[in-house]
Amino acid sequence: MRVIIITLFSLTLAYVLTNKDWVFTPLVLVMLLAISIWSLLYYIEKTNKDLTYFILSIKQSGFTTSFPSGNKGKTFSKLSEAFNDVIEEFRMLNLQRETHYQYLQMLTENIQAGIISFDATGKIELVNPAALQLLGVFRLSNISELKKTSARLWQSLNDLKPGQRQLLKAVLSNRELYLSIQVKELVMNDTRYKIVLLQDINEELEEQEVMAWQKLIRVLTHEIMNSVTPIVSLTEAVNTMLVDTDGERKNLEQLDAEDKEDLFSSIETIEKRSKGLLRFVNAYKDLNKTPDLVLAETDISRLIEQVIHLLTPEFQRKNIGVDKSGVKPQMKVMADAIWLEQVLINIIKNAIDALEHVEGAQIKFIAHQTGQRTSIEIIDNGPGIEKETLDKIFIPFFTTKKNGTGVGLSLSRQILKLHKGALNVSSEVGKGTIVHISLR
Repeated sequence: MRVIIITLFSLTLAYVLTNKDWVFTPLVLVMLLAISIWSLLYYIEKTNKDLTYFILSIKQSGFTTSFPSGNKGKTFSKLSEAFNDVIEEFRMLNLQRETHYQYLQMLTENIQAGIISFDATGKIELVNPAALQLLGVFRLSNISELKKTSARLWQSLNDLKPGQRQLLKAVLSNRELYLSIQVKELVMNDTRYKIVLLQDINEELEEQEVMAWQKLIRVLTHEIMNSVTPIVSLTEAVNTMLVDTDGERKNLEQLDAEDKEDLFSSIETIEKRSKGLLRFVNAYKDLNKTPDLVLAETDISRLIEQVIHLLTPEFQRKNIGVDKSGVKPQMKVMADAIWLEQVLINIIKNAIDALEHVEGAQIKFIAHQTGQRTSIEIIDNGPGIEKETLDKIFIPFFTTKKNGTGVGLSLSRQILKLHKGALNVSSEVGKGTIVHISLR
């Protein structure tokens, strides 16, 4: 409107000066034209000032200013509204940034792990109270000051590359500590910073050491009991055959042929299982060594028969039927009979536990050979295993049993891998479980 008014005044003045001899009217028109031009210049200047003030407000983070629309028209009303929207957005972003900063500051100060951040010159940009307490110092302005505290730690902090982690034994403030050191890198404003995370893992190491010993004891106890229990049962059975009701020893000549066969078979089984137990204990003298196998031609059907005979007292005590009709005779493989027997005992013991409260409980054995491949299946009609649990049964120390150790299946799979074989389990809830053993 100001431009239109100035244009009209200019045209009118030109017309008057050209066609009229008036004096007063041109003076009035000149004054009105000057006022209109001044008004336009003031309007533009005011807008420029508002724009400058707006930019300075953003630059100086002064987000408390508002721009009233006034009476400058619809276009500038929208401009003022846009200014206010932008300032409000920046104000919210600034508030969020400040909130995040305060949150990170509180987190850094209260976290138990030590955090140190320094640039390429070693200047400390951030060090939290946990780091100062861990290092045993009151302040830290440059990373090189750690030379006096612990030269090894200082060297490690400088040598570690981003993403690397190191366990370091260091003496800080007359305390021997095991430190976990992890380094990250951050580039900010073209400056490269190292961020170091320090953790004292003394307590964790001690706790893990205790847990490792407890697990080892449970492993040994579990495996020893798996062998000792049937040995004790067979020994009691032998003692029953050799002692009469008065506690007097029987004359061996009084035993019939069947009792004598059972006696010799039981003694042979006890001897083999005792030797197997001895080998097992010796194998765990050095946990870093894998059990050594003594491979020899082994009759799988006979081995299965021996294990069934060994566990017969448990089958009878828990009313579990045994079906071994699916075991083919004379199946020879190169294997370590003692360790393979341990695998079968572990698997059958698991099946016995699963059949604890099952009516008509039964374990079925199937064994056959196809070419150079020997397959053994141990099938029970127990409650089965849920899929979530089935995915974890081979994880060492994972168990669902109250008194279990979670090592039987993992150890069995390891033994079969040493035989170049495989161990797999399939199960369906409510229908039972099938354990597949494959040997070459």
